[in-house]
Amino acid sequence: MNEKLLSFQLKNGAFSYMHSITQSPHDEQHRSYMLDCYEIYYLISGSVNYQVEDQTYSLSPGDLLIITNKEIHRPYFTSDSSYERILIFFTPEFCQHYHNESYPILHYFERKKPGSFNRIPSKLVEQLGGYFTDMEEHHYSNQPANQVLIELTFIRLLIHLNDIIATHLHTSQLEGEYNAKIEHIVTYIHNNLYHELSLRHIEDTFFINRYYFSHLFKKVTGYSFKQYVIHKRIAKAMELLKLSVPPTEVCKMTGFEDYSNFYKAFKRVTGVSPARYS
Repeated sequence: MNEKLLSFQLKNGAFSYMHSITQSPHDEQHRSYMLDCYEIYYLISGSVNYQVEDQTYSLSPGDLLIITNKEIHRPYFTSDSSYERILIFFTPEFCQHYHNESYPILHYFERKKPGSFNRIPSKLVEQLGGYFTDMEEHHYSNQPANQVLIELTFIRLLIHLNDIIATHLHTSQLEGEYNAKIEHIVTYIHNNLYHELSLRHIEDTFFINRYYFSHLFKKVTGYSFKQYVIHKRIAKAMELLKLSVPPTEVCKMTGFEDYSNFYKAFKRVTGVSPARYS
């Protein structure tokens, strides 16, 4: 059972904060996600492995994840103990007032390679817990300026995160587990979404048995090859639709065989039609 301890939004949903706890969690409760926003995930209690693209992160209480709007992700649970976390979802537009050339506040989110350097361990972010506490206290304070105080506290959190990342980005402390072969193929997928991407094509291109690859890909990423390709194509389609590219052209540019398949896949992943999304 999932219980929301606190949930609120700012600026018409451009910023969403959710503090929740799940009793006896299991994998079926949590599907794969690919959201149209950035996400900060803070684990308070519980035992969970978190899959982001082809990386698996074994999380401990106090660990923090940074997830972009181009990354497929989902949790897998290693016990039935209660699972408490804080999730913050925000759009780039929410932070644009604080962005400038001398200090691009979202530089890491915008430049980070998908599936890399998502996890920041608790020993590096132990001081960040205070920001979450402050945001919750501001929410409950009922002060006229509480929304402004929440926003400013969040910006301070981002600045602190940037400092941590700048110091520790090139250390193994931020890495998850990965498979070099799969990572290479995932990069190929990202760069060739508009081309044929079948198991046979991967077999011929990388000289790897398709059945072995299919099993290995599922084991490493947590997704079937077909599911992963569809999600990445939809992510690209979302980008193009935001640029006002017509849905029929987006269909062709993202490798779908016909518009009917594109329409069904897009609505299944996003919940809306391509035309409505644009």
